[in-house]
Amino acid sequence: MSNTNNIMQTQTSNALHNAIMEAGGKDRPPMLAPGNYVQWKSRIKRYIDTKPNNELIHYCLQNPPYKFKWTEKSVPVAEGSSKTTTEGYMENYKNVSQDIRDQLNAEAEAVQIILTGIDNDI
Repeated sequence: MSNTNNIMQTQTSNALHNAIMEAGGKDRPPMLAPGNYVQWKSRIKRYIDTKPNNELIHYCLQNPPYKFKWTEKSVPVAEGSSKTTTEGYMENYKNVSQDIRDQLNAEAEAVQIILTGIDNDI
């Protein structure tokens, strides 16, 4: 009888584990398990749809990441002068527009969602 209880307990434990892995949740994406990529991909998309910035996250998953670039700005040639010159600078998180910052944040969130949904043994 003990052996039957152990088998049933193991089956129940495995079923519960599989349900948790597949379901994910509002605060946690579904977990990828070997052999269930297609189902996982569908569940990840539905999980992303629950996020306030879901359209931007989906955009980030389908497009290359934003790359900072050299750009130019006009600056006065001297303090108080109305004449300007062009000065080059490298973009960074602090000096790009809010739209670009939103995209960079969504890219980071997309990576986090995927990494959180992949177990260490995958």
